[in-house]
Amino acid sequence: MQLGVRAQESSLSEVFAPGERLRMPHYQRSYSWGDREALDLLADLVDAMDASIAHFIGALVFVNGEEPGHLEIVDGQQRLTTLTILLCVLRDLETDPALSKELHKLIADEDRPLLGEGANWRIALNYDVGAFFRDSIQTPGATLKLDNEPGDSESQQKIIANAAAFHRELREMAPERRRALADVVTGGCALVRVVVDNKDQGFKVFRVLNTRGKEPGAHDIIKTELFQRAKFTADEANAYAERWAEHESLLGGGAFDDLLRQIRAIHDRSPKGDLFAGFQKAVLNKIDPRTFLDDMLPSYVAAFRVVESGQDPLDMGAPQGVLDSINQLRALEHKTWRAPAIQFIVERGLTDPMAPDFFAALERLSYMSQVMVQERETRNKRLARITEAVKNDRVLFGKSGPLSISRDEARKLRDRLTTRFGTYGQRRAIALRLCAAIAGGRTIPPESDATVEHVLPRNPPEDSHWMITWPDPVKRREQCDTLGNFVLLTNKVNQQADRLDYRAKKEIYFNGGGGQDFALTRDLMEQDAWTSDVVRRRTEKLADILMQAWGLAG
Repeated sequence: MQLGVRAQESSLSEVFAPGERLRMPHYQRSYSWGDREALDLLADLVDAMDASIAHFIGALVFVNGEEPGHLEIVDGQQRLTTLTILLCVLRDLETDPALSKELHKLIADEDRPLLGEGANWRIALNYDVGAFFRDSIQTPGATLKLDNEPGDSESQQKIIANAAAFHRELREMAPERRRALADVVTGGCALVRVVVDNKDQGFKVFRVLNTRGKEPGAHDIIKTELFQRAKFTADEANAYAERWAEHESLLGGGAFDDLLRQIRAIHDRSPKGDLFAGFQKAVLNKIDPRTFLDDMLPSYVAAFRVVESGQDPLDMGAPQGVLDSINQLRALEHKTWRAPAIQFIVERGLTDPMAPDFFAALERLSYMSQVMVQERETRNKRLARITEAVKNDRVLFGKSGPLSISRDEARKLRDRLTTRFGTYGQRRAIALRLCAAIAGGRTIPPESDATVEHVLPRNPPEDSHWMITWPDPVKRREQCDTLGNFVLLTNKVNQQADRLDYRAKKEIYFNGGGGQDFALTRDLMEQDAWTSDVVRRRTEKLADILMQAWGLAG
């Protein structure tokens, strides 16, 4: 039986031999290695050089391309691209023109103008970074004048960062050692070269290699599956790959994976287990791939950008009240609110008359879920009901609907607001929410520099005035992490206040510390002392303010 797979031991100089043409297939993920991975590879190569041994870089898998003489890289893009960057830096640092020219032969074949042929670049990256890679890295001398502002593409930024990291490490190395390192890279990198006969097998090998034992980006695997199911022509594949890369550039690889999790959660009633398997079952098996790529994915990307940023980058007409609710949601530790939020934006848009009511109710429910520490399964089921009912106002906003808060829940929530908030995430989210609820306050995005300051320190010095005004250790422990003891300050001012006595803290808060800029902090301007009774009364008052803001008072 012909397996259609050929494997042989090889070296990098053989992979990069004259005449070889290595290309990225359209389903390949973008270049994603950071300087940590790049410098780890360099360290391994230096160790191999010092020990006079070969360095094994693993298997490289290629599929015969559509153009004669071209090989498409199925697995090994990150390693080959990084090694190319390293070779280019070594070439540009080499002071001997003859040796520099020899290194360049591994990067490109010379122009042949008499035959009308330009340089044949040994490795060509995808359209989004291919020209950039040639101009900024592969061209002789390019790595000596790296662009400090490579653009918005995450791949371009990583390419430049890795070239700069190699340059920093190698420019201080003696020329003889750099030449020895170049010998290790070209002749001392052992690898297994695997060539697969046809594209379908290439798809399958890519999927197997990237879903067994290691996980690149889920979006890479899902992209491969979508493209295979769609049976694109070469031109179509390039066009769709370009659109996909634009989405990835807007979101970043990790956020793209996160979006796909949200899409799966929207379409899967029990989103558990492996993301790719679940996405395949809930989405890919039910939706035409072209419909998903043409219509659904762009809408989901746009909605995801809104819920991730708390802004309206595409001018979709979001009312400020809706953006305020989204920014309040973004402060929460749990993120399960995003699936219903995304689905509402996709199905109904930000200008829908019910959008302010929906996002306010979703924010209220999500805060209740966090502060009352509901079981994850219970919370997820309720939010799934919201997602399913997004287009049905009667169900969505009904008295017994998934967004409604019962009297019993409201009573328990009010009681909970007067007790301790033991985790940093809970404290900061509730403090930021209070800043918006208090009269004259405003919504503060979670990425701001606002931090929670405990007026009564969590661990007051034994010789401080706190031990006089708060002699009971039980009361100190019980009230320190309650709402009444919280204010918001910038991180710098928070550190300055630290464990000082109350009057010294107050001086720092309001004498150049910007405490008056935070609604949660302003009332301390009129507070002369900080006692147990003061904190208790303030806790009750702040709890009532939140309940009023959520429409749950009375």
